Amino acid sequence: MRRIAMLFVAVLFATVTFAQTENQSKLPIDPKTEKITFRKVIQTVGSEDEVFNRIYGQFMNTYYKSPSTILQQNDGRTLKGKHQFQLDNGDAVKSKWPWITYYFTIEVRPGRVRYTLTDFMQKTQSNHPCEEWMDKEDPLYNPIWDRFLDQIATFAEDWGQKFEESLVPEKVFEEEEW
Repeated sequence: MRRIAMLFVAVLFATVTFAQTENQSKLPIDPKTEKITFRKVIQTVGSEDEVFNRIYGQFMNTYYKSPSTILQQNDGRTLKGKHQFQLDNGDAVKSKWPWITYYFTIEVRPGRVRYTLTDFMQKTQSNHPCEEWMDKEDPLYNPIWDRFLDQIATFAEDWGQKFEESLVPEKVFEEEEW
């Protein structure tokens, strides 16, 4: 019986250690700012104006309900904005689910586009950086924080995928003359 209990504890410890490693590998940390930062450079075709218009028309206007309200900078080459999304804590009352604010930057250069998602903060009376959830030594540590970090990683991956899909130019079909 004692061996079974020891085996159970060993498996549980290995699972927790693996989960911690998995979370930290999904969440890229910027070495300069020490913040969770998702950044990617994407090669694209078309002039800067064409690409910028494609981003605004095909991504911003479809992904966000009202892009003009969340944008803080729009100079024709750079879009900067602040938005929020809600996490799922497993509680049936959705109003108890935490809100996360984040900042995004989209920069257009000849032949390439770079996006950055950063400054993930839990929206409360005083905002708390989500990087605090990575500290397993915190006396206030709660295991649900791992689920929250996974949801942030999933959100960023989904955001990036939809952004990349919007960069593909729409095919123009010319009508045949009869």
